Amino acid sequence: MNTGERTPRGSEEVREALVAAAARLLGTAPPERISGRRLADEAGVNYGLIHHYFGGKEAALREGFTRLSESYAGGSEDGSWVATDPFSMRHRPDFIRALAFASLSGEIDELHITHPTTDAVLDRARRGRETVDETTIRIDVGIATVFHLSRCLFENIIDPWIGHDDPEMSEAVEERFVLILRALTLGTDPGAAAGGRREPAGGSAGPA
Repeated sequence: MNTGERTPRGSEEVREALVAAAARLLGTAPPERISGRRLADEAGVNYGLIHHYFGGKEAALREGFTRLSESYAGGSEDGSWVATDPFSMRHRPDFIRALAFASLSGEIDELHITHPTTDAVLDRARRGRETVDETTIRIDVGIATVFHLSRCLFENIIDPWIGHDDPEMSEAVEERFVLILRALTLGTDPGAAAGGRREPAGGSAGPA
Protein backbone atom coordinates (compact mmCIF):
# COMPACT_ATOMS: atom_id res chain seq x y z
CA MET A 1 0.00 0.00 0.00
CA ASN A 2 1.22 3.45 -0.87
CA THR A 3 0.99 4.65 2.75
CA GLY A 4 2.82 7.85 3.58
CA GLU A 5 4.18 8.29 0.06
CA ARG A 6 3.35 11.15 -2.26
CA THR A 7 0.22 10.52 -4.29
CA PRO A 8 1.15 9.75 -7.92
CA ARG A 9 0.23 12.58 -10.26
CA GLY A 10 0.14 12.79 -14.02
CA SER A 11 -0.37 9.99 -16.50
CA GLU A 12 3.15 8.54 -16.35
CA GLU A 13 3.28 8.42 -12.55
CA VAL A 14 -0.20 6.94 -12.25
CA ARG A 15 0.41 4.26 -14.86
CA GLU A 16 3.74 3.35 -13.28
CA ALA A 17 2.18 3.20 -9.81
CA LEU A 18 -0.56 0.87 -11.03
CA VAL A 19 1.80 -1.44 -12.92
CA ALA A 20 4.21 -1.63 -9.98
CA ALA A 21 1.30 -2.31 -7.62
CA ALA A 22 -0.02 -5.04 -9.92
CA ALA A 23 3.41 -6.69 -10.00
CA ARG A 24 3.57 -6.68 -6.19
CA LEU A 25 0.06 -8.02 -5.70
CA LEU A 26 0.39 -10.83 -8.26
CA GLY A 27 2.97 -12.43 -5.98
CA THR A 28 0.53 -12.44 -3.07
CA ALA A 29 -2.80 -13.66 -4.48
CA PRO A 30 -4.47 -15.17 -7.56
CA PRO A 31 -5.45 -12.57 -10.16
CA GLU A 32 -9.15 -13.24 -9.52
CA ARG A 33 -8.66 -12.23 -5.87
CA ILE A 34 -7.08 -8.89 -6.76
CA SER A 35 -9.95 -6.44 -7.03
CA GLY A 36 -9.71 -3.14 -8.82
CA ARG A 37 -10.13 -1.33 -5.53
CA ARG A 38 -7.34 -3.31 -3.91
CA LEU A 39 -5.09 -2.51 -6.85
CA ALA A 40 -5.93 1.20 -6.65
CA ASP A 41 -5.35 1.22 -2.90
CA GLU A 42 -1.96 -0.49 -3.30
CA ALA A 43 -0.97 2.06 -5.95
CA GLY A 44 -2.27 4.99 -3.93
CA VAL A 45 -4.51 6.26 -6.71
CA ASN A 46 -8.22 6.76 -7.33
CA TYR A 47 -10.08 3.61 -8.38
CA GLY A 48 -11.47 5.26 -11.51
CA LEU A 49 -7.96 5.82 -12.87
CA ILE A 50 -7.58 2.08 -13.53
CA HIS A 51 -10.35 2.28 -16.10
CA HIS A 52 -9.12 5.61 -17.40
CA TYR A 53 -5.60 4.36 -18.19
CA PHE A 54 -6.11 0.62 -18.69
CA GLY A 55 -9.78 0.06 -19.42
CA GLY A 56 -10.00 -2.36 -16.50
CA LYS A 57 -7.92 -4.20 -13.93
CA GLU A 58 -7.18 -7.12 -16.29
CA ALA A 59 -5.00 -4.99 -18.56
CA ALA A 60 -3.19 -3.51 -15.56
CA LEU A 61 -2.52 -7.00 -14.20
CA ARG A 62 -1.19 -8.14 -17.58
CA GLU A 63 1.28 -5.28 -17.58
CA GLY A 64 2.18 -6.09 -13.99
CA PHE A 65 2.95 -9.66 -14.94
CA THR A 66 5.03 -8.49 -17.88
CA ARG A 67 6.96 -6.31 -15.44
CA LEU A 68 7.62 -9.32 -13.17
CA SER A 69 8.63 -11.50 -16.10
CA GLU A 70 11.01 -8.96 -17.58
CA SER A 71 12.54 -8.26 -14.19
CA TYR A 72 13.24 -11.95 -13.65
CA ALA A 73 14.60 -12.39 -17.18
CA GLY A 74 17.01 -9.52 -16.57
CA GLY A 75 18.66 -11.34 -13.67
CA SER A 76 20.12 -9.65 -10.63
CA GLU A 77 21.34 -6.07 -10.65
CA ASP A 78 24.69 -7.08 -9.15
CA GLY A 79 25.25 -9.86 -11.68
CA SER A 80 25.25 -12.62 -9.06
CA TRP A 81 22.78 -14.70 -11.09
CA VAL A 82 21.15 -14.79 -14.51
CA ALA A 83 17.80 -16.26 -15.45
CA THR A 84 19.35 -19.18 -17.34
CA ASP A 85 21.28 -20.37 -14.28
CA PRO A 86 20.12 -23.68 -12.77
CA PHE A 87 17.02 -23.09 -10.65
CA SER A 88 17.40 -19.33 -10.95
CA MET A 89 13.74 -18.79 -10.13
CA ARG A 90 14.49 -19.42 -6.45
CA HIS A 91 15.96 -15.91 -6.50
CA ARG A 92 12.55 -14.47 -7.40
CA PRO A 93 9.94 -16.08 -5.14
CA ASP A 94 7.51 -13.30 -6.03
CA PHE A 95 7.59 -14.35 -9.69
CA ILE A 96 7.23 -18.08 -9.05
CA ARG A 97 4.34 -17.42 -6.66
CA ALA A 98 2.68 -15.27 -9.34
CA LEU A 99 3.07 -18.09 -11.86
CA ALA A 100 1.63 -20.62 -9.41
CA PHE A 101 -1.31 -18.41 -8.45
CA ALA A 102 -2.19 -17.69 -12.07
CA SER A 103 -1.87 -21.35 -13.07
CA LEU A 104 -3.99 -22.65 -10.18
CA SER A 105 -6.68 -20.06 -10.83
CA GLY A 106 -6.80 -20.92 -14.54
CA GLU A 107 -5.87 -17.40 -15.59
CA ILE A 108 -2.59 -18.13 -17.38
CA ASP A 109 -4.13 -17.52 -20.81
CA GLU A 110 -5.92 -14.35 -19.72
CA LEU A 111 -2.64 -12.87 -18.51
CA HIS A 112 -0.78 -14.04 -21.64
CA ILE A 113 1.87 -15.60 -19.42
CA THR A 114 4.97 -17.24 -20.86
CA HIS A 115 8.20 -18.36 -19.26
CA PRO A 116 10.60 -15.50 -20.11
CA THR A 117 13.75 -17.57 -20.67
CA THR A 118 12.33 -20.42 -22.75
CA ASP A 119 13.66 -19.09 -26.07
CA ALA A 120 17.18 -18.67 -24.65
CA VAL A 121 17.11 -22.22 -23.29
CA LEU A 122 15.83 -23.53 -26.62
CA ASP A 123 18.77 -21.92 -28.42
CA ARG A 124 21.20 -23.61 -26.06
CA ALA A 125 19.42 -26.95 -26.26
CA ARG A 126 19.68 -26.93 -30.05
CA ARG A 127 23.48 -26.74 -30.02
CA GLY A 128 25.05 -29.97 -31.20
CA ARG A 129 21.63 -31.51 -31.86
CA GLU A 130 21.23 -30.62 -35.52
CA THR A 131 19.88 -34.09 -36.30
CA VAL A 132 17.17 -33.88 -33.63
CA ASP A 133 13.79 -32.56 -34.75
CA GLU A 134 12.50 -29.31 -33.29
CA THR A 135 9.47 -30.90 -31.63
CA THR A 136 11.64 -33.27 -29.62
CA ILE A 137 13.86 -30.42 -28.45
CA ARG A 138 10.83 -28.37 -27.42
CA ILE A 139 9.44 -31.31 -25.47
CA ASP A 140 12.78 -31.73 -23.68
CA VAL A 141 12.92 -28.05 -22.77
CA GLY A 142 9.27 -28.06 -21.70
CA ILE A 143 9.85 -30.99 -19.34
CA ALA A 144 12.98 -29.33 -17.98
CA THR A 145 11.03 -26.11 -17.37
CA VAL A 146 8.42 -28.00 -15.36
CA PHE A 147 11.21 -29.59 -13.32
CA HIS A 148 12.79 -26.17 -12.72
CA LEU A 149 9.50 -24.66 -11.58
CA SER A 150 8.64 -27.62 -9.34
CA ARG A 151 12.05 -27.63 -7.70
CA CYS A 152 11.92 -23.94 -6.87
CA LEU A 153 8.30 -24.02 -5.74
CA PHE A 154 8.58 -27.02 -3.43
CA GLU A 155 12.21 -27.08 -2.28
CA ASN A 156 11.32 -25.72 1.17
CA ILE A 157 9.05 -28.73 1.66
CA ILE A 158 11.23 -31.44 0.11
CA ASP A 159 14.73 -30.41 1.19
CA PRO A 160 14.25 -30.82 4.95
CA TRP A 161 12.82 -34.29 4.33
CA ILE A 162 15.87 -35.19 2.22
CA GLY A 163 18.21 -33.96 4.91
CA HIS A 164 19.24 -30.64 3.41
CA ASP A 165 20.32 -29.26 6.78
CA ASP A 166 23.56 -31.22 6.41
CA PRO A 167 25.95 -29.02 4.34
CA GLU A 168 27.59 -31.98 2.58
CA MET A 169 24.24 -33.59 1.86
CA SER A 170 22.91 -30.24 0.66
CA GLU A 171 25.74 -29.84 -1.84
CA ALA A 172 25.38 -33.40 -3.10
CA VAL A 173 21.62 -33.09 -3.54
CA GLU A 174 21.94 -29.78 -5.36
CA GLU A 175 24.50 -31.29 -7.74
CA ARG A 176 22.11 -34.14 -8.54
CA PHE A 177 19.27 -31.74 -9.21
CA VAL A 178 21.44 -29.68 -11.54
CA LEU A 179 22.57 -32.81 -13.42
CA ILE A 180 18.97 -33.96 -13.82
CA LEU A 181 17.93 -30.53 -15.09
CA ARG A 182 20.78 -30.55 -17.60
CA ALA A 183 19.86 -34.07 -18.75
CA LEU A 184 16.20 -33.14 -19.22
CA THR A 185 17.15 -30.03 -21.18
CA LEU A 186 19.55 -31.92 -23.46
CA GLY A 187 17.42 -35.03 -23.87
CA THR A 188 19.98 -37.32 -22.21
CA ASP A 189 19.27 -39.92 -19.52
CA PRO A 190 17.85 -38.28 -16.35
CA GLY A 191 18.17 -41.62 -14.56
CA ALA A 192 21.92 -41.56 -15.06
CA ALA A 193 21.97 -37.96 -13.89
CA ALA A 194 20.02 -38.89 -10.76
CA GLY A 195 22.78 -41.39 -10.06
CA GLY A 196 25.34 -38.62 -10.30
CA ARG A 197 26.63 -39.45 -13.79
CA ARG A 198 27.08 -36.65 -16.33
CA GLU A 199 26.40 -37.84 -19.87
CA PRO A 200 28.20 -36.08 -22.71
CA ALA A 201 26.10 -33.95 -25.00
CA GLY A 202 26.79 -31.88 -28.04
CA GLY A 203 27.20 -28.37 -26.64
CA SER A 204 26.40 -27.09 -23.20
CA ALA A 205 22.81 -26.15 -22.60
CA GLY A 206 21.67 -24.09 -19.71
CA PRO A 207 18.71 -24.95 -17.57
CA ALA A 208 15.15 -24.09 -18.26
